[in-house]
Amino acid sequence: METFVKDRKEIKGASKKDNGLHDEILNDRRLMNELHALDIDDSEIDKYLPLLATYLDQRDAEEDPKKKEEAPYPGLTMKLCIDDSGKLSYTLGPNEETKRKEALEKNYIFRDFPEEWKDLNGKSVKGERYKKLRTALAKTFTKTCTKPWVFVKGDSGCGKSYYLAAVLNGLAADGESVCFINGAKRFDELKALAIKNRQEFDKIMASLEGCGTMVIDDFGNEFKSEYIRDQIVLPLLAERSRAGLRTYFTSQYTLDEIKQLYSLHKSYIEGSRVSKLIEKNIDKVVILEAGLETVAQKRSK
Repeated sequence: METFVKDRKEIKGASKKDNGLHDEILNDRRLMNELHALDIDDSEIDKYLPLLATYLDQRDAEEDPKKKEEAPYPGLTMKLCIDDSGKLSYTLGPNEETKRKEALEKNYIFRDFPEEWKDLNGKSVKGERYKKLRTALAKTFTKTCTKPWVFVKGDSGCGKSYYLAAVLNGLAADGESVCFINGAKRFDELKALAIKNRQEFDKIMASLEGCGTMVIDDFGNEFKSEYIRDQIVLPLLAERSRAGLRTYFTSQYTLDEIKQLYSLHKSYIEGSRVSKLIEKNIDKVVILEAGLETVAQKRSK
């Protein structure tokens, strides 16, 4: 939401010196077009020098990442306007980066990955070894897709979680409800919650079952019990399968190993239901090998 700034006295001196600032403003065609659109005459520029200096500093910082920290109003954008008294003023509102961060916070149900990964997007993760994964994920966004799940198998540190976090960031920034859960952490929490607060358990399960895109990270390393399998994992996967919702897994295990891990107390039928649900919804397992490429961790400009 934009904030209207009525009192220009709060600008305690501009960072640009008055000497030469007048000419700089006159030679700034974009700024002059904005001023003329507001019916500000060239002869009025001198009385607005402090305000316009602040405006230029803010604009420069927004457009040049190297000057980001020099912004008079970090995270905001300025827009020139005429206040109620008929004088030049400005409004403040969130800039694009701030809007993106707000969207990320708003649209993530759970975000179980490092804080520094929040700046990732699909373009910031590079490397030929991600080609198979990119292709598999792209298929899940087609209108004719009948298998909207992707199972990514790879050793720890190969980049599978990192890449999927970047993909989900982009979806969250575009307004989609997403969740990135660590299976070991969240399934155990849900088990405890089912005993202590069934209403909250049902609420969280419903949000996980219905979110647009889900990543279950490190699948197979969670604590396994009949309760977790039969009351959490199977209902969650079955509902997402029924609804045809995008669901991505990262795992160090093959699907055969997942089947064995969930075949508790020789309950092979129930154990196979987990792997069969996944097999039903994927084209094939994507195997991601560790590579030597440099992964660009800074958000592409």
